[in-house]
Amino acid sequence: MAITIHFDGQSVAVESGSDRTVLDLAREAGWHIDAKCGGQGFCASCNVLLGEGRYRVFDEEIDVSPEQRREVLSCQAYVRGDDAEIFLPRASVISFDGARIADEMDIPEHTFNPRFTKGYGVAVDVGTTTVVAALIDLETGKVLSRESLYNQQILKADDVVSRISLCSEPGNLETLKELVVDHTLNPLIHKLCTGTGIDKKQIVHLAISGNTVMMHIFFGVSPASIGVIPFKPVSHTFSSTAAELGIDARSDALVETVPAIAGYIGGDITSDLYVSNLSGRLSVLIDIGTNGEMVACLDGQMTACATAAGPAFEGAGLLHGARAASRAIDSIAYNETLDFELTVIGEPSPVGLCGPAIIDFIAEGFRCGLINAMGRYDIEMLKREDRYESICGMHACMLVAPELSATGESITITEGDVAEILKAKAAIYAGLKTLLAELGKTVHDIDHLVLAGGFAKHINLENAICIGLLPDIEIEKYDVIGNGSLAGAALALLDKGTQQDYLDLIEKPEIVTLNQTEHFTNYFQEALAIPNLDESDFLTRGQN
Repeated sequence: MAITIHFDGQSVAVESGSDRTVLDLAREAGWHIDAKCGGQGFCASCNVLLGEGRYRVFDEEIDVSPEQRREVLSCQAYVRGDDAEIFLPRASVISFDGARIADEMDIPEHTFNPRFTKGYGVAVDVGTTTVVAALIDLETGKVLSRESLYNQQILKADDVVSRISLCSEPGNLETLKELVVDHTLNPLIHKLCTGTGIDKKQIVHLAISGNTVMMHIFFGVSPASIGVIPFKPVSHTFSSTAAELGIDARSDALVETVPAIAGYIGGDITSDLYVSNLSGRLSVLIDIGTNGEMVACLDGQMTACATAAGPAFEGAGLLHGARAASRAIDSIAYNETLDFELTVIGEPSPVGLCGPAIIDFIAEGFRCGLINAMGRYDIEMLKREDRYESICGMHACMLVAPELSATGESITITEGDVAEILKAKAAIYAGLKTLLAELGKTVHDIDHLVLAGGFAKHINLENAICIGLLPDIEIEKYDVIGNGSLAGAALALLDKGTQQDYLDLIEKPEIVTLNQTEHFTNYFQEALAIPNLDESDFLTRGQN
């Protein structure tokens, strides 16, 4: 069969068989379709348009005429005829800005005493969504190159909970391991070596940092125990060789992880802590992501927790949400006239907006009166400025007119989108407030707050405080360190004493399980408001 797949002005022909879904065909053509549920047919994120041809969708045989286009879930559609045309909407295709992600790392000054004094090392941050790798000369300590790719496990499941669930079914653990090693890390190593002229057989040491679930899967160990109370990992650290794991490096190259603190507080947080230089009587580290991990250090004693913020900060679940990649709006400024000033990554015509931009939108809207404390629009203001739309029964603000967007359709933000962000920020803020309450402290007692992770590096701090995502303390008390996970992996290559330091560090935090505290639920409900129902928390910012 000859199948033609169209996207963004490009057309690719692929050969099909009756046992392959349209989702598989699109991926073979080179485009990553956003299938959050792993192709199970219930997340509705992998929609495509079927053009002329014969298909089976679920159990129904259908014919699409030349005049038609039928929207379906690509994971449940099969081509049944000899020829077919398939059109990919922008909202269903995952775009990627590898350079932007790979540059989100700063290695702090540190002892240079590598375990191997000849050859090269690779530091790797294995994230749930993205994997970043850096090639380092072990003789000089110089970072030669950085590369990043989406963690190809997103082809099967979008978050750690879904991946834990998948691993309970036969064969899936091996599949997920293959996706992250063979189809993610090895291509990254190939790009690193090709770009620098280094032979992969000269790679003698790899240090891997990431959340605990990702580390289990990477080393072929089931993470099932992390998914049930008491959320215990099989091991806090792993080591092996490149040959045993199937990594493209010298066969006996040492591969080791940055040790994890707990089931949901992984080696990425260990790395963050090590590079963050927490200072002051009460200091706090927050890594904002799908899972918001945080550690409080009070007079040298550490307490840690994790809270499920969900993927809204990555644009998931929003009508026109997008990951931080080309053609995503990444900042927004406006006042009561609703004359939006936007910046867009890469190409000027946007397809949607990413997490930092919607934080800006809500903050600016709250300041000018467009959005009230409960996340509801001033409908009269929207109509007066010709920005009002109604989408699926929800009030919406038109951010970009159809003629200015890359899709030919307006880019809008619904009240439902605002509610999703408020739930995500409430989870982060309530987690922080609960952690501090367990220590007998409040947010006003914080002397130093470190933000880690690529997302945090791109947010406007004033706007994040305005909506109640971050505490209302002086900006001077904040430090933003970027990808501390990758930096921690790099330090594991550059100083052989670091691994013992990490092992000592993971013993220090006491773990707080948020849903077992008396505070978290109330704090979460209060934090659903902008900036918070507890007005005493936000004394200087965020007020209308």
